[in-house]
Amino acid sequence: MAKIGLVLTGGGARGAYQAGVMQGVAEIADDMGITRPFSIITGNSAGALNAAYIAAYSERLRRASTRLRRMWDNITTDQIFNVDAFSMTKLGMRWLWELTTGGLDQEKKVQALLDTSPLRRLINEKLPVERIWQNICNHSLDALAITAVNYSSGGSRTFFQSIDAHSEWSRSRRGSERTQLQVDHIMASTAIPLLFPPVKIGDHYYGDGSLRNYAPLSPAIKLGADKLLVIGVRRKEIELSETVVKMPSLARILSVILNFVLLDAIDLDHDSLTKLNDTLMAIPNPIQSSVKPISICMIRPTQNLGDIAAQEVQHMPKILRHLVRGLGNDSEASDLISYLLFEPSFTKRLTQLGYNDAMTHYQEDIRAFFLA
Repeated sequence: MAKIGLVLTGGGARGAYQAGVMQGVAEIADDMGITRPFSIITGNSAGALNAAYIAAYSERLRRASTRLRRMWDNITTDQIFNVDAFSMTKLGMRWLWELTTGGLDQEKKVQALLDTSPLRRLINEKLPVERIWQNICNHSLDALAITAVNYSSGGSRTFFQSIDAHSEWSRSRRGSERTQLQVDHIMASTAIPLLFPPVKIGDHYYGDGSLRNYAPLSPAIKLGADKLLVIGVRRKEIELSETVVKMPSLARILSVILNFVLLDAIDLDHDSLTKLNDTLMAIPNPIQSSVKPISICMIRPTQNLGDIAAQEVQHMPKILRHLVRGLGNDSEASDLISYLLFEPSFTKRLTQLGYNDAMTHYQEDIRAFFLA
């Protein structure tokens, strides 16, 4: 039987959309008599958390997806990073001191704008990482892979756990390492640059898995996947604004940078794989047998998640909302807000959108994908 890989991309609070899609996918698969459809699971950034959670409960996907959605539906900002006035002021004062003193203080202590120690507590509470290895050993799962960027070398590193004798791989600016996956790997992969602090693994510090990750589909294929179900967190269509062009605010610039860093690679890699598949299908069968096409089902939001975030910005903690609005208005900062709005008013809308998309817009594609 073909081995199916699940690929989950990044995007901060946008990861809630993936949880909703997964619940729909699980129900569709269960209705088709498929309880464990995914042999290989990979994730980066927020997708790393979702991937690890599904892997920990991979013996029953429907139960895993229900629990994952429940976690996202009830998540709050203070479970991800500290937003109380004291913590934010203390961190701000440290930033100001280091910026104004230049090289006087040789050891720079501030590495990010936000303190994500609450996220580590949440993962420790909600995610039993030891179950990942148990599920690999009992053959509920072949492999889990989580990608992060090494801030020392600037290269992308995929940490994977598998019982099979998969070889480590190395390409230009990206490579892999077989290891026992832990909370540190998830924390590193979810560390959005500048916003969340880097995480030390071994002798190096790592950050968001979407950085320098030019081929996010590659780890699943390297680990043996014949087919890929990919869940993105950005609508495919790019709409050009009809409003009067004006000088972009800092919020808009940061939003564009984050979209480029966190979201663009999956679309580019999907397009490349699709073109390669088309080429392979066009060449003679004797040659085709040595390199086969990889079937892919890509699921994306049918609505703009940034627009939804702008509608729910009033639920963002006051001090954080104040800081974001200092960079630009809600419309200009909508994408930036969508990465940081870890509140039920927003995440519930995303999980419901994901579920609806899977059950309506993509259901025929998902069924055909499993049957192919």
